[in-house]
Amino acid sequence: MISRILIGLAVFGLTAVALKFTLSSTAISAASGLYPVSGQESASIAVALAEDGASHAALTGYDGATKDLVYYATCAGGDCAANADAWRKATISMPGAQKVQLKLTKDGRPRLLITSRTGAEEPNVNRRYIYGECEADCTEATNWRFVTVAKSGDHLLSEIFALTIPDRTFALDGQDRPRFIFNDANYFIEPDHYGAFVMSCDTACTEAGNWKETDLALHLGNRHEQFTRPVLAAADNGTLGVIANVYAFDAQGNELPSGLYYYGCASDCTETANWQRARVNETGSGSYPSPTWDLAMTADGRPRIAQFMGDGTEQEDLSHELVYLWCDEACGIEKSWSGNRVQPGKGVGESPDLVLDPSGAPRIASVTDHGELALSACDADCETEKPRWRSDFAERIGVPQTERPQALPFHCDGELWNGLMPSLSLRQGGAVIGYDLIVSARCLYKDFQEPVPQYTFHEIFHGTRLATAPLPREQDGK
Repeated sequence: MISRILIGLAVFGLTAVALKFTLSSTAISAASGLYPVSGQESASIAVALAEDGASHAALTGYDGATKDLVYYATCAGGDCAANADAWRKATISMPGAQKVQLKLTKDGRPRLLITSRTGAEEPNVNRRYIYGECEADCTEATNWRFVTVAKSGDHLLSEIFALTIPDRTFALDGQDRPRFIFNDANYFIEPDHYGAFVMSCDTACTEAGNWKETDLALHLGNRHEQFTRPVLAAADNGTLGVIANVYAFDAQGNELPSGLYYYGCASDCTETANWQRARVNETGSGSYPSPTWDLAMTADGRPRIAQFMGDGTEQEDLSHELVYLWCDEACGIEKSWSGNRVQPGKGVGESPDLVLDPSGAPRIASVTDHGELALSACDADCETEKPRWRSDFAERIGVPQTERPQALPFHCDGELWNGLMPSLSLRQGGAVIGYDLIVSARCLYKDFQEPVPQYTFHEIFHGTRLATAPLPREQDGK
């Protein structure tokens, strides 16, 4: 029950830990970072580390000559964390490319999910969902195969935050089979297509006809449940999980409390009847900072959630807090869920990316209220009332500022640097995090016959960054 979760969160009594950078003596023992494509604008970076030690990344171009490109890059050497020249790159033509997600098969072959804008030739849709895979020599663009799996046409305000809120909608299951989820609310086509659709493919996935669609939303007459910011994760045992903010009702049409819902399926997940759901928490509201969340599954299919709470929560001191939620059995029942506070600091935790290490211990990358990169980790008592979370900066914003000073137009000043959309991958003792960087500046304008100049903030640069950092360690005596 939600009250149980909130009460539990309230009585843990942890003191917020001030973020203070510390170094670990384990495999990743020092922080470093680089711009993977420093000479151009880029966006939506995703990173993944293979078991053989190779590093993989994918990102999109952003503006001008690069806006219709996707880049895949890999690095097999030991200097991947600090040397951009150690990365080999494929440049892939992808008209309208907006976001990219990257996953690796167990033997290190890359898989991509690309979200792209559509053009005027398709007036009733605004997004394509494109799946891509490569079997060998993947830094050669010609070795990639792509297929458009689905299209959507909601034409809603979701576009406003499309490039500031991460997508965590793509996963490979334990047999390396791709799955993803997307929303649609397209009333301009026949038949209407609206709901929350899990797409799955088991074989020959670069053929569109091999993908199956499963709608998780309830429909009654002209009514349907609405999902926002869905996240999908898959476990090694084949269990699928989805979380989303849902405006829900029951089979009789009675309205249910909106909030963060978990949907789980253990087998035959192309059948909607095999999915069970439970409301696990409220979400809060607002857009800056944005209520955001991520889902990870243990190898045996138990769900874990990192959630950054929005404004106006029922329990006031939970607003803009990062919390960790878990369930071990019967996860389609609300009372099976519990939670604790991560406590990296008030306002720290937006856009969390939750990854479990091989033992199931949680690690969370997120951004602070000042647009800096944070990392939280827990190794003991993580699913109890007294967890041993610790948090630290993964990269201070001054590091990329110093490495790449931003030139401003002559009529602009007051530059502002913000990191966003972290993508986390783990290596022994530490983490590699890809994230986007936006540089904005205050620009002054003088209108004819107006005595006072006016100003507005403009985006001057949008780039991507790779940061490597050790896991935060417990302070002495704690």
